Amino acid sequence: MYTSYGYEQSESQNDGSVAHLNITKALAYIGVDPSDFALRNDMFARPIHAPIHGISHIYRTMMACAYLGYLLQKPREGMLAFCGAYIHDLARTNDGIDSEHGSNAANLYFDKFNNLWDKYRLTDVERKMVKQAVTQHSCCEWIQPNDAGYDVMAILKDADALDRCRIGDLNPRFLRYAKSHTLISLVENICCATHSINNDITFAEFISR
Repeated sequence: MYTSYGYEQSESQNDGSVAHLNITKALAYIGVDPSDFALRNDMFARPIHAPIHGISHIYRTMMACAYLGYLLQKPREGMLAFCGAYIHDLARTNDGIDSEHGSNAANLYFDKFNNLWDKYRLTDVERKMVKQAVTQHSCCEWIQPNDAGYDVMAILKDADALDRCRIGDLNPRFLRYAKSHTLISLVENICCATHSINNDITFAEFISR
């Protein structure tokens, strides 16, 4: 059963891997206060844009990062991926193929939120991991599974990929984690409820609807 962006289902589904999981629990697990994050349309490189890569997409990607951090039992990596999701599409100039918008977001937007990264005590190494993850979300991966920062990158990319349901282009074969497959229905439900949102709204307001 799906309610208020939380997800509760019987133990018989997905072997119970997402039973009783809700966004409040997931955010608490990765150590995120939703009131710290608020997007406005004038923060994007193109203030006038379609919801396809707008506020609702970014917030759903952040939610998926939190869920994956919880399910994978990787709270810090989930939190770092969540931070990357917050900026990952801000530098887009179009809704088509744009392999450089990740690197542009990392280079042009990451430092704008240094006060936020300071609050979450991101080390210099972790900041580099987030920037690498944001860069790689829109291009080929160069970090391998045994490399430092892989999980940050992979969580962000899977979270972003899960929301491809909004354009009917989600291919589960490309998901990196088995746990990501258990979130497909949840993200689809959230997308159905929020796909048209493109107004200025805080993350806390978004998840409370």
